[in-house]
Amino acid sequence: MATQTAYFPGCSLKTVDRAYDVSTRIIARDLGLNLVEVQDYACCGAGELKGEGLKSHFLPGRNLGHLLEQGQSEVMVSCNVCYHELSRTAYAWSQDPKTAQAINGMLESVGEPPVNRRPSVRNTLEYLVSVVGLESIGQKVKRPLSGLKVAPYYGCLYHRPGQMVSSIQIAGEDTEHPHFMHDLLSVLGATVVSHPAETTCCGGKNLLSDERLAGKLTGRILSQAKESGADVLSLMCPKCAGGLDALQFRAIQEAGEAARLPVMYYTQLIGIALGHSAEEVYVGDMESRALELIRRMIPSDQGTLIEK
Repeated sequence: MATQTAYFPGCSLKTVDRAYDVSTRIIARDLGLNLVEVQDYACCGAGELKGEGLKSHFLPGRNLGHLLEQGQSEVMVSCNVCYHELSRTAYAWSQDPKTAQAINGMLESVGEPPVNRRPSVRNTLEYLVSVVGLESIGQKVKRPLSGLKVAPYYGCLYHRPGQMVSSIQIAGEDTEHPHFMHDLLSVLGATVVSHPAETTCCGGKNLLSDERLAGKLTGRILSQAKESGADVLSLMCPKCAGGLDALQFRAIQEAGEAARLPVMYYTQLIGIALGHSAEEVYVGDMESRALELIRRMIPSDQGTLIEK
């Protein structure tokens, strides 16, 4: 029987980053999770209102209120930005009664359900590792990613700040050197390639306001991963995907051909390892030649990936 799991897709996973949503839903079904969307959810605020004090908690608070109203106290979130925003508001609500009262006052003033207890906000990566379990995932692998060299990239919001995020508070992820994606990719049979830029900022906030800076930051990440021997960069945040994948040409402009590297969501890699085709998990949506890479690596009779 499938485990019912509340799921917050956010807005980008329903549009430009549909590959992340589709692949998450596919692997969730394979792993025995029945994802139930938070009803009537809205944008998390995407960090744009952090300088607005209490107002910055309205949109995340609204989503948490709707989660609790539908009888759920825990939610799985794939987007790192959404994860950070929902976690930040849940933490602020729990730390100070006056803040909690003010957040609920804003919500109730416009007819939204209040936050009456602190919900648990779980990152999808952490949820898969901690709740589903690496052993269970490994048992379902049909096509080990043998021979594929994968560089994990966590971004800057998955494990920071540690006092408010579930990857640290619930699961005990390393605050300085996260390793859950490393562990998961290893279970899939991939060769995990560590590199110095695994948790550095991609400059996602500057994608439109400072294109050159964003290009330099993404160029550094991609080039360091490639120099470490990676065939592909595995990421977990749609904001990061904007610069690392869709606008990778800016990174190449700043760092040269060293920054040219296929990029995929880790959920797509899981999907392929579980036996799904690149088309099923929308690898073709990635702009950085990821589909070309996967098509070059075909299933052998033994179910592993080999170079054509």
